[in-house]
Amino acid sequence: MKRNSIMLILVCMSWMYFPAAVLAAPLSAEEFNASSISNELWTGAVVMIGTPDTVLFMQAWGWMDKSRDMPMPVDAVFDLASVTKAVGTATALAVCMDKGLIDPDSVFTNYLPQYAGELKGAVSVRDLARHISGFSNGKPYAVAGEVTERIMRFSPVLSAGETYEYSCGNFILLGLIAEHVAKEDLAELCHKNVFMPLGMDDTGWGPLQNPEPERVVRQGITHTLGVASDMAARQAQHPLGNAGLFSTAEDLSVFCRMILGNGVYKGKQILSSKAVHLLGFLPDKKSPVAFGWRVGTKFNPRPLSSSTMSHTGWAGSSLWIDHVSQRYVIVLTNRIGNHAQASSARIKLAEYALNENVSSSAENPQ
Repeated sequence: MKRNSIMLILVCMSWMYFPAAVLAAPLSAEEFNASSISNELWTGAVVMIGTPDTVLFMQAWGWMDKSRDMPMPVDAVFDLASVTKAVGTATALAVCMDKGLIDPDSVFTNYLPQYAGELKGAVSVRDLARHISGFSNGKPYAVAGEVTERIMRFSPVLSAGETYEYSCGNFILLGLIAEHVAKEDLAELCHKNVFMPLGMDDTGWGPLQNPEPERVVRQGITHTLGVASDMAARQAQHPLGNAGLFSTAEDLSVFCRMILGNGVYKGKQILSSKAVHLLGFLPDKKSPVAFGWRVGTKFNPRPLSSSTMSHTGWAGSSLWIDHVSQRYVIVLTNRIGNHAQASSARIKLAEYALNENVSSSAENPQ
């Protein structure tokens, strides 16, 4: 009886001191986005959720930049920053593997003989793509006009396979590998084999030619229009594998549907099912990255499965592809606030959007 009385007192106290937490209705995606804009995490956002067959949710909120002169359009073109690694470079490598040009478990210098750094043992293409190569995320190569030359002398600090450390250098090297074996630059390789067949007409590497201020987002941190926010990508004067790709939610949705279709979109075979499996399957626990794509619940909005492929970008983008639920989620923002806080907020925004009743009148993308 005494125990029951204590429990009753505790329940009453919880209602007394935390009534708002108990009674408050969950925020809508629109309300959460508005709070994120008020908290100066970003100026505007575009969110898109879909399946291989249907767009379930598509909405734009906020403004193109801090001036709040132009509303964010649903077809806004964003700087994807490090999402380039997943959508661009990892896909280019998958294309090369499908063509028999690359073995992911071969030493990367077999495909990049001009590399002149000092290795601490063998480093495979897969080691680079999983960020277990031993390279740090230092960027001594980010010098205007010298990025490609300097990355060829960039050396790892650890032996491969010992430690996971995210490194932009890994994907600059991987981009150069794809270019070397395909004998064309990264932008041409992706355009010809991926973006053009998928109809991703607004996707490509910067600097963008004649960017439209009404559509191209002026990046929130660097305030540039159509120029990569990433320092190395901006200074390379050449498409890089770590960053520099621009795209829209609509274009990215087509890419996601291709991945959910195991490499096929509208009857077109873009990648083999083997390549798609390589991109999104964790072979072991050495790294949270499968092959360019992160896989794990801590990176995902809660409704998505633990098998979800994901990547984020410094400029304010997040992308999730879930083979289990056959859904993708795209959150593109113009980040102006703290990187870590904004990344967490994009996950929450995705959760609110996933949990809302989606419009039955949403149309499929063309």
